[in-house]
This record gives sequence, structure tokens and C-alpha cells, in this order.
Amino acid sequence: MPRRSSEGARGSVLRVIIALVPALLLVLTGLGAALLGADAALAQSSFPAGGSLAGSVFADKPQLFPEDDRIKVLAVALSPFGLTETAAEQIGLILQKDLANSGQFAVVGPREANAVFEKERPELVDCREIACGVESGKRLGAERVLVGTIRLKGQIFILTVRLIDTLNNITDYEEEIQFSDESMDEELFRLSNNISRNSLYTGRVLSTSIRGIVISLGKQHGLKIGDELVVYKQEVPITSLQGEQLDIQKKNIAIVKVLNVNDKTSEAIISHSTEQPQVAHYAQTYLDTSRQIELVANTRKELDTGIRLENKIRPLTLAPVLLADSERRKWQLRLNKAEQNHRFWTFGGIIAGGATLFFLQDYSDSDLNLLRTIAAGVATGFAVKRYIETRDEIDEVKIEGRSKGYLTSDISLGLAPGYVGLALRLRY
Repeated sequence: MPRRSSEGARGSVLRVIIALVPALLLVLTGLGAALLGADAALAQSSFPAGGSLAGSVFADKPQLFPEDDRIKVLAVALSPFGLTETAAEQIGLILQKDLANSGQFAVVGPREANAVFEKERPELVDCREIACGVESGKRLGAERVLVGTIRLKGQIFILTVRLIDTLNNITDYEEEIQFSDESMDEELFRLSNNISRNSLYTGRVLSTSIRGIVISLGKQHGLKIGDELVVYKQEVPITSLQGEQLDIQKKNIAIVKVLNVNDKTSEAIISHSTEQPQVAHYAQTYLDTSRQIELVANTRKELDTGIRLENKIRPLTLAPVLLADSERRKWQLRLNKAEQNHRFWTFGGIIAGGATLFFLQDYSDSDLNLLRTIAAGVATGFAVKRYIETRDEIDEVKIEGRSKGYLTSDISLGLAPGYVGLALRLRY
């Protein structure tokens, strides 16, 4: 009897366990999916472990970028025209990968930025415009923001990108490329290389000697023998009234030329300087030859003159200034010329009229006398016509002078023994 009871108890326990197996499987499946989803989200967003997204975006900037000397770039989503969002996203991911592989940029994409702003700043989610991109870059601590558009025209993709400095909102580089499906990888790689070559490479001074320095840029960064770099030191940060950092005041102190290049370092000799470079100072240059030459030439002028080429302030000289009334002078010249013409045609008319009267008094039927009389009469008529025109011109000029205050008139009545006179005087 006791044996049957024990067997019944074991059977009951076994049935309970069998009934619980499906529930246990469901729980384990849910836990596994949750863990996999968390790992996938972490891998996709490249966030560091440890809850770096906790807290407000404005209180503490999320540590999306590594703390190294690479340029921190926020790549916002490309604006598509004529193609799907998915296609534009894939092209953007390829460009981000190429930029990161250049070794000069630490790139954060739109997925990471959207994850940060989803709760704190939803208006910055899926940002594509320049102003929004710059604002997002400042919030995340980016030094540059990459914005662009992608259009599909037939079978050709047209990609336009701009690299913008978040400190001053100035476009550092801009380019438009065209490619097909077959040439996409090659053209995007070339674009990333152009962006890299036209961006400032910045390194540190690792050691110094009497004639030269060692800097933290080498073959891996694209540096070669003969390249020139500008050495500068950072000074006081420039902030706005709200305490936001706008820029960092820096002072260029030297120009150096590379003599030897290693994998990660280079040895350079000082060719021009105002003071000796020190360890932890900065050295920067462009890989693009034309921009490197422009940078070095401007810096050499700056070091030679001791002042910056930009933002020159000229002293304001306070002195009395005599301004000539050019309009009144022109009016006076017009009046004088009109009066001269009037006098000329007055005397011309008198002479021509006298000649006409003379020829009429001695008129005869000869052809010569007839021609002389006709000529004198025509001259008299033309002189009278010009006399009237010049008189009208003088009247018009005087009317204009009165309207502008150039000409005033005084009427005076004079009394004298045996004489009463009325005088009209014009002054100008």
C-alpha cells in the first residue's frame, strides 16, 4: 500500500514537470531574443558599454567619439531624390566606412545620432538639413558635419556632399560626383580620399631639439618627405555670452619641413619661427598640395609681419572734412555756358542784321548782290533763333537754381534826391 502511494506521488510530480516544460521554453526564448536584440542594437549603434546614454544630452555629451587625435565627424542621412530611403542609406554607409578607413576621421552615423536624440531631442531625429546637422554635431561634440544629397538621373547617381566646421559653420570642403552601380565603390572611395586630402591633418609635437621636432604624423596619415606643416599653440578659448565655446584662440609660431617619415611619426626641421616649438604643441597641414602651399604662405606672411592677415583694425582718424558741393558747381558751369552762348548769338545777330540792312540799301539786280543779301538774311534769322533758344535755356537753368536754393533774388527800392530806383539783384 505505501509503495502505490509513492508511485502515485512520483507520477504526479512528473506530470507537473511535463506541463511546465512549454512555459519554461517560452521564457527562455523570450530572454534569448531580448539578449540578442540588445547585442544587435549595441553593435549597430557602436555605443560603448556602461550606459553612456543615461542623462540629458545637454548635461553630459554622449561619448560617441573616441578620445584621440582623429577629426570627429557626424555624418547625417543623405537626402534622396528619385531613389528609395534604403538605397540612400546604403550609399551613406559605404561613404562612412571609407571615411573611417582613411584613419583621419572618427565617424558617427545617423543611426547613432537618432538613438541619442530619440528621447531627449526628437526634433533632431532623422536630421538632413545643414542647420539641423550642425546643431546635432555640436550636441554630440563633433568637429565636422557631413551633409549631402543623392539624386538618381536615369542610371546615374549624382552625390553632392559638404563638410562643415561646427565651430564657425564654414564649409571646409564641397564636391559633387557622378557614378553608376558598377563604379559606385570606386567613386565613393575617391570621394573619401579627396575629403581626407582637403581636411586639416593635426598632430602633436612629441619631442624637440635645437634644429627640429618629431610630430605624431607619418606614412599612415599620408605624410611624405618635403611636406610643410604649421606649428601652433592653443591659448584662451573663445566663448559666447551664454558660455558656449565658439572657438579656441591659437597662435602660429613656426613652419617646419619634413625630412624623414616613419609609419606613425615624422622628423621635421624648423624653417621659419617666432618662438621655439615645445612638446604638446600642435602641427597641422593639408595633404592636398595647393591647399598646403596656401596655408604655409599665409602663415609665413603672418609670422613675418607679426600680425594676422584677417580682422585688421585700422585706426579711425577724426579730422575736419570739407565737402565740395559738386552739384552746385555743375549748375554754375551750365549757367555760365548758357550766358556765354546768349551773348555770342546776341552780337552775332546784331552783326548779321546790320549786314542785311547794308546789302538792302545798296541792292541791285546783280546776282552777286542778291546772293549776299540772301546769305545775310539767313544768318540774321539763324542768329535770332539761337538768341531766343539761349535765352530760354538761361531761364530754365535759373528756375532750376531757385528750386535747389542755388539762386536767390533781392528786390530793393532806392531813394535819392531827384532819383527813384528799383533794383533786382540775383545771387548765386
